[in-house]
Formats: sequence, structure tokens, C-alpha cells
Amino acid sequence: MKKVLLFVCILFVIGSMGLSALSCSGDDETTTTTTTTSTTATAKTVVLKMASASTGNYIDNEQAFADAFNARCAPAYQIEYYPAEQMLSFPEMLDGIRTGAADLGDITPNAFSAYDARLGAIELPFLFNNLDAHREAVPELKPLYAQVLEEKFNQKLLCLHNYTGMALISKRDVRTLEDWKGLLIQSISPNITNMIEALGASAVSGQPYTESYSLLEKSTADAVITAPATVRIFALTDVADYMTAAYMVPAVNGFSINLDVWNTLPKDIQDIMVEEAEKASAFIDEWLVDEWYSDRDAITAAGVEIIDIPADEVARWKEACAPVWESEKAKLGDFLTQVIEIAERANANHPIE
Repeated sequence: MKKVLLFVCILFVIGSMGLSALSCSGDDETTTTTTTTSTTATAKTVVLKMASASTGNYIDNEQAFADAFNARCAPAYQIEYYPAEQMLSFPEMLDGIRTGAADLGDITPNAFSAYDARLGAIELPFLFNNLDAHREAVPELKPLYAQVLEEKFNQKLLCLHNYTGMALISKRDVRTLEDWKGLLIQSISPNITNMIEALGASAVSGQPYTESYSLLEKSTADAVITAPATVRIFALTDVADYMTAAYMVPAVNGFSINLDVWNTLPKDIQDIMVEEAEKASAFIDEWLVDEWYSDRDAITAAGVEIIDIPADEVARWKEACAPVWESEKAKLGDFLTQVIEIAERANANHPIE
């Protein structure tokens, strides 16, 4: 009887060791799975791919957003950032985020007004007096853009900030309304085309802003309308002689995420993403102010003359564009009325100096 009991005890011990070994093997496999954080990650790591067309120093600011999110959410959730059109080109960004070609991305809503005129509402010529008024208005503009992007383009707007304003970068000296006559000017949106024509010039359409250098170099265009940052980044100072500085057309920029992807995220992950996006956006908004002035200095240093247009002449240009305003009001109704009211409140606090 003692021998039988001893044999049973030995079997029990061996069985316990086997179960223990199986349990440890399973734990090791689980650990390996949950700590994988590459693009070949298993289902336990959700990799969100972020597309951007940004170049230059802007990349560092967007990478900082991804890094901050990953520091709080990895390895369960992480953002992989693809700047400089590595994943989607600038013209593809809106539809790429809508369809899920990218999970989230850097979006410039007003650049896609051809798809929905409401996105271009901010591009009314001379809508804002200056950068300060523009910045003040952005928080009120965000819900309007968020509504359009969610209703029609299957994406949630995470944040929005100023993207400065555009100026005329030209081979010709433009100081008065009369100087616009006969100019061939690149246009990157329907509203900019309407402004160019209202001011007496002709628009060269169908080419993205990244082709500005080539258009000026080949004299396909006499001028382009773009932001001072673009002048520096794309070395337009090599092919232009003047920058006519008036706050002609403002732009906004932010991050958005595919709505289907957003809806799969747990609430705590959503909250962290919005929080980090808004932090990054606030930093970029302030950072762009410094860039706005340093870009002007760099443009001057490169030999391009900056012509600051006085308030009375800007008023003449704005009056010439009145038909553009009336046309857009008839088309966009209450939506544009809200945008104009937001701009007027901001302009009242920041007159043209």
C-alpha cells in the first residue's frame, strides 16, 4: 500500500511540473506578442499610420505629437508618422484619410474647396486684417470645419491652427490695384482664382503649390500666391524679385483621423489622442508666429524686396473683390455668414497697422 501511495505522489509531482511548464510557455508567448511594436505587430498592437505632406521644421512638430501619444499609449496603440508625402501626396490627403489609405493625417481643409465649397470659406480674399486676427478666429472656426469633415469626408478633426496667410510672390513690382493687370498668377484653389481675376490678373490653374518654383523659373507664371514659409522652403527667392505683402488669403491646418478608425478606439485612447493633438496644435500655432517673421527676414536677406501694402490700398483691393464675396454668400449662405461674423469680431481687435 505504501508503494502505491508513493507511486501516486510521484505521478502528481510530475504532472504538476508539466502543467507549470505549459503555463510558463504560454506566458512567454503572450509577452512576446504584446511587446511587438513594429509594422508587423500582431492584433494586440494597434498601429495607426499618419500621413503628412509637411517638410522642413514642420516635421519635427508633427513627430512630437506622435511621440507624445506613443509615450502614453504604446505598446497597445502607437502612431507611425510618414512625412514629406512618403505615404500620401498633398492632393491625395483628404480622400486618403476619408478612405482609410492613412489612418490619420495632416490636413489643410481649405486646400480642398473644389470638393466642398464650405472648406474654402476661409479663403475669402482679405477676410482677416492680419495674422493676429486670423489666430484669434481659429478656435471658433474649428467646429465649422469639424462638422463638414465628419459629415462628408468620414473623418474627425482632432485640432486646428493657423497656417498663416498668403502673399503675392512675383517677378514684377505690384503696389497698386492697377499693377495686377496682365499678370499670370498661379492659383491653387477656386477662391484664389476668383480673387486673381477680380483684381484684374489671369489665373494659371491645375498645378499644386509644390510646382511654384518651376512655374516661375519657366515663366509659365509671372507670380504665385503662397505663404512666406513656402517661399523659403522651396527657394522661390531664386526665381522671384518681389513679395507683395498683404493678408490676401488665410489658411488653416490640423490633424484629422478616419472616422471608422476613431470609432474603434477606446474612450481613454481617444481622449489622449485629442489632448496630445491639441497640445501640438497650440505649440504649432505659436511657433508659426515666429516663423512668420523669420521667414520675412530670410526672404529679404535673399534679395527679394518686400512691399507692405498700406491699409487704404488694401481697402481698394478688397472692394474690387466684393463680387467674389457676394458670389460665395449666395452659394454658402449661413455657413459663410458665420465665418464672416467670426472674422469681423477678430478684426475689430486687430486693425491693419
